[in-house]
Amino acid sequence: METGTSDLSRVFARQIAERKIELPPMPGTAAEVMNLCQQETTDAAKLSAVIHKDQTIASNVLRVANSAAYAGQVACSSLQQAVSRLGMQLITEIAMAVSVRGRMFGNKTCAELLAALWKHSVLTGFFTKEIARLRRRNVEIAFLGGLLHDVGKAVLLNNVDKVIGKDELALPVAYLLEATEQQHVPAGALLAKEWKLPEQVAEAIACHHDTAAATRFADMAMTVALADVLAHWTAPSVLAVPLSSEQLRQHPMLVGLNLYPDQLDGLLALRDRALLVTEGMR
Repeated sequence: METGTSDLSRVFARQIAERKIELPPMPGTAAEVMNLCQQETTDAAKLSAVIHKDQTIASNVLRVANSAAYAGQVACSSLQQAVSRLGMQLITEIAMAVSVRGRMFGNKTCAELLAALWKHSVLTGFFTKEIARLRRRNVEIAFLGGLLHDVGKAVLLNNVDKVIGKDELALPVAYLLEATEQQHVPAGALLAKEWKLPEQVAEAIACHHDTAAATRFADMAMTVALADVLAHWTAPSVLAVPLSSEQLRQHPMLVGLNLYPDQLDGLLALRDRALLVTEGMR
């Protein structure tokens, strides 16, 4: 096949329309954790027991809990210790993140792009949660909405070698980025349906580039949209041209979310903390 942007984009679009694109199943542990985090009766013992079922996830949760972003003076030696120190909400976020990363971001064909996408996804999750906290909204679901907002790009990048063959990619990165940018929203929406993600998260995936199209959870879509540009500003990459601080101050989502200049300054001041958290999730 030809390898121009439009050609690759059309192939992606056809695969999505015909449901031929390969979608990984949601990791069982992630599904259980997501279910637990939405139940008021969940406690530390229940959460620890679920995470313990998957030793890869359990070891990674402990690794992140002991990273520079979260570690105390004494390292956590057990999941229950980690839950006690960090709290159930944060452990839930870490467990979801390491589960999704293991399932969605491991294709060696596009390793560098997926690494950049993962970093951006965690940063967006961080800022989505912080914006929600600032506005006294539900922070439990906010991180997941930000983390998964561009998951359609991971879906497409994981299918590239099936589209153009398993030989070494000769496709220019710019073509690949443009094609995934064009088709990542429908790909993400397909995964959201397959994984039965919470409605707020599914709508954020579908509408973070067009918040006016959000029908039920516009607030979440706008929060993710602002977090998205804050993440690009925090860690510029090949994925997008970041806005300047001055451009951020004129962003329309600030009006939509009723955020004031001093509140934006507070979010911008979290840059170092956001990078530290993201480094711990690598």
